[in-house]
Amino acid sequence: MVKKYDYALVSGGFDPVHVGHLRMFKDAAILATKVVVLLNNDEWLTKKKGKPFMNENQRKEILNEFESIHEVIIQKSSEKSSSKAIKNFVEKNSKAKICYCNGGDRSNIKNILESSICKKLNVSLEFGVGGNEKIESSSKLTKNYLGNVEYRPWGNYHIIAKNTGYQIKEIVVLKNSKLSLQKHKSRSEFWQIVSGKSKITIDKKEYYLKEKEHIYVPKNTIHRIENIGKEELIFIEIQLGKDLKEDDIIRLEDDYGRV
Repeated sequence: MVKKYDYALVSGGFDPVHVGHLRMFKDAAILATKVVVLLNNDEWLTKKKGKPFMNENQRKEILNEFESIHEVIIQKSSEKSSSKAIKNFVEKNSKAKICYCNGGDRSNIKNILESSICKKLNVSLEFGVGGNEKIESSSKLTKNYLGNVEYRPWGNYHIIAKNTGYQIKEIVVLKNSKLSLQKHKSRSEFWQIVSGKSKITIDKKEYYLKEKEHIYVPKNTIHRIENIGKEELIFIEIQLGKDLKEDDIIRLEDDYGRV
């Protein structure tokens, strides 16, 4: 059977791999002689959801066992798109016919960050590879497995207890990371450091807290907490107020473009 392309490129985190990925790989193998996975690295996943479920080498080893996959390349770039990885691959295989595969959740070319580089390098875009609908989500799978852990670019948190007027969270801030500079209209907060070293900004004052130390953050006060230690920073946050919605955050500065 003559294939349409020499190579089909598939990119993603695959953390963990699921049945939707399997179907995508199988469909890609119908399109091309060889399927190449451009695997997002650990840094990319950390920016996306706070912490990889499996590290990049584990994910690569698993994907290499798929019969339909010819090669797995761990991307060097941690940028949102896979454009650099596509460019590097095309430069090494300049005479080959190449396509870039998009699953059911990527049907609008305007939302495909790699579309510009593909057009420039004459890489064809294939849509609906693996089906026209999103079958499963790696993030959803891990969230269901881990319970109510919520991942953020700076780390993660989970709710320990909540009731009318209060909510208690355990918050983990990754090394060299910090939350946004923010304030809340409807709640005050009490922070108890469990482990690690922190730099805390409240209005224009800075405080350096470590294990067993605590601080109070009044409502409508500009504040931020930063991990300045060599390990993860873990602290307990007690929220107090009538309205404790997660969207009660007014961000003034943010390292992750969420302002």
